[in-house]
Amino acid sequence: MNDDIPDTDAPDIRLVVSDMDGTLLDGDGRVPDAFWPLLDDLERAGVLFAPASGRQYQTLAAVFGERPGLVFIAENGTNVVRDGATVAIEPLAPPTVAPVVAWVRSAAAAGSDVGLVVCGARSAYIERTDPDFVAHVQRYYAALEVVDDVLEAAADDDVLKCAIYDYGSAEERTGPAVSALGLDVDVVVSGEHWVDVMRRGVNKGRALERLQRELGVTADQTMAFGDYLNDAELLDAATWSYAVENAHPSIRARARHLAPANTAGGVLTTIRAVLPQLGR
Repeated sequence: MNDDIPDTDAPDIRLVVSDMDGTLLDGDGRVPDAFWPLLDDLERAGVLFAPASGRQYQTLAAVFGERPGLVFIAENGTNVVRDGATVAIEPLAPPTVAPVVAWVRSAAAAGSDVGLVVCGARSAYIERTDPDFVAHVQRYYAALEVVDDVLEAAADDDVLKCAIYDYGSAEERTGPAVSALGLDVDVVVSGEHWVDVMRRGVNKGRALERLQRELGVTADQTMAFGDYLNDAELLDAATWSYAVENAHPSIRARARHLAPANTAGGVLTTIRAVLPQLGR
């Protein structure tokens, strides 16, 4: 990884993609105030911005609004939406959902402090009802239903992923345990406490590559920012790939460049440094 901005003229960037939590969002989990004028400058320069997040599409749309042309890579790449219309949706195969639900129920009954979100395209569904868990999940899922049976509630919805929240270490405990189930899925540690179970081969990078093809944008014309394991393929799909300073060590090693931490506005300052013509 090179932590310096390449010594070259400003590149022909046409697409900027950024993870949200731990990357674009500040230490309080908010979009920095300085982002909005930057987004205006990007739009005037003909550069498309796309948030790429494990968060639900409805949650992202509530944050950014339906700005014309804005693309949302939601649910870790399983749901891509542009101008309110679905561009791509890649749900889990129904037979793979029930074993994950069963594992979480069994683990919780045995004393593990875990909770499950079954993430549908229409809504997210949870069975666990304690206020702390519900409040935490609501940060990421604006469309949320508390139900008696997540399998029954999601039966007529496209299940995009199963997100497991582990109050301990997701990377050390829940991730390996779910992987050991041997299901035909990808098990991705997407945060310190989150594990996402998704359709095999689906990730943010695959969604970005699809978007690049549709827009006629190359990897050399793409900037991408990330901080955690679910951002790995996203960074691979962009020549101008950046890990923020606070990123997981493997993501810092994987990215071509290093940006300041999310708490220091690293995404914003890096975009303006690489594209100094913005706002002129």
